[in-house]
Amino acid sequence: MSYPSTAPRSHQIDVIDQISRAYRVVVDNLQLVVEIALLPYLIVLGIDLVAFLIPGTGLFGRLLAGLVHAIGFLAFGSVFVVRWHRFVLLGERVGGGLIPAGWVDFVMTGIKLGVLIFAGWVVLLLLALVPPQALTAPLAAVGGFALALAALRVSLVFPAAAVRRPVGLRTAWNWIEGNFWRLLASAIGCYLPFIVVQAVVGAVAPAFPSLIWIVFEAVRLAVSFAGSAVAAAMLAHLYRDITGGPEAAP
Repeated sequence: MSYPSTAPRSHQIDVIDQISRAYRVVVDNLQLVVEIALLPYLIVLGIDLVAFLIPGTGLFGRLLAGLVHAIGFLAFGSVFVVRWHRFVLLGERVGGGLIPAGWVDFVMTGIKLGVLIFAGWVVLLLLALVPPQALTAPLAAVGGFALALAALRVSLVFPAAAVRRPVGLRTAWNWIEGNFWRLLASAIGCYLPFIVVQAVVGAVAPAFPSLIWIVFEAVRLAVSFAGSAVAAAMLAHLYRDITGGPEAAP
């Protein structure tokens, strides 16, 4: 069920303010972030360990391991993100069972958007195979980049779903009217540092024995959760600023 869209207020994204607020709310509530993240983190880490132990080193084995990781992160990483959205927007702290209110709406929103993106990738892949590939392959690559940008533009569907006020993709798209490049800059500022750290961890890991793989995976996953907290805080603040949605406690 989608709720009617709240009429957006005239708002221009202040990139520096959005980035600084996102980092600040995470740092100021670091203990709560750890409390919210701990159980989902341990579950996802356990799922990653199972994926690592899947037999087979070929393409099928890697694809299966990647699928297991993706499902685990979607199912349980989203528990953390939803709880964090609800704290930033509603002041709601840890309580109740593992699955928070808003989780079903959040996951269903993610699945719907994921299906659309996957369908777009399939079309682009088929386009890349059509001759002359010297022309169609670059066009497909540009299309893939445009698809990623489009997904970012509708990303406010996630905080809306987390507080159980889901909206359609068109509504979220319209909310960012005239602000897309500022949203992109804010997203880069919030998540790029964590991508860099994950890349460094991934580059260093092969130099060590595979038996301590779990240590590097634990660090990589912790960085991913930290980046998700900052990015989710930015989206939650932006959702509130643009729509006049739930007021935050912090």
